[in-house]
Amino acid sequence: MASLLSGVSGRGRPQGHPLLAGLAGQTIVHTRVASRGTWTVTARGWVLNSRIQELEDPSITSDRATAVGLRDPRVVGAAIHHAEMLDGLLTLTLGSGRGPLRLSTVPRWRLEGPRGALLQVDAEGEVSDRPPGAPLYATPEALAEHAASSRSGIEERLLALGREQWLHPGHVVTVLANAGALDDAEFERRGPLLLARLLARGEVRAGFVTACRFTAWDLPLAEVIEHIGTTWTAIGGRTPGPDMIAWFELTDQGRAAVGSRSARAMAPGMSGYDSPGVVGGFR
Repeated sequence: MASLLSGVSGRGRPQGHPLLAGLAGQTIVHTRVASRGTWTVTARGWVLNSRIQELEDPSITSDRATAVGLRDPRVVGAAIHHAEMLDGLLTLTLGSGRGPLRLSTVPRWRLEGPRGALLQVDAEGEVSDRPPGAPLYATPEALAEHAASSRSGIEERLLALGREQWLHPGHVVTVLANAGALDDAEFERRGPLLLARLLARGEVRAGFVTACRFTAWDLPLAEVIEHIGTTWTAIGGRTPGPDMIAWFELTDQGRAAVGSRSARAMAPGMSGYDSPGVVGGFR
């Protein structure tokens, strides 16, 4: 579906969209910058891509906005309170420890979400969209294949790490790198797959850590696996770490696979990550 933002009926008036409404409450977990543009990633795997994204602090009496940078500390950890378009300009109102912020980008820009959702505005101001479709990472066939899989040596090494600590995606990156993984595409493919296999076989469970305690998510397996695949791909490569995606705890079945029980130590960070797309008190 497409419509022309620059038409008479829309000019000068803010426009909403169901996909923009879905951003409200999501937390930004990563920003990256390259010669091809800027990417802002949320904890639920939504990605905003444009040539340049600018940040404005309304509490500062200045008309100057500054460009969003790599892993920008002003943005990472901020929650999206509102999103709207105005003549093609996209503005996200953010809440952070610094106070309210506004992130904006002019056309052209592209917002991609889970299960192939898409909202974009081209250089001429034409908006096009695509609603979410079927699962990409948690199809019935993939779930059955994961559940029937045999444990690999890499998976055993990851489970061994989990005897003494809760696991996060950074541990997955480490075992893959030690096994010879090199490029970003390989980490994006093998990381979510490794976790999906462990989850489907019941050897780990996903959840969050608060006050030195792990709490498993009360979510269907397919939803957890889809979240992991979507968000890892959105963040990209070997970047996912302890403040992104999820925490993982070995189940009794996982512990039996690698031997004796061990005292558990809480890994640093993520003290408020309590469900997919939730960091602290924000969704």
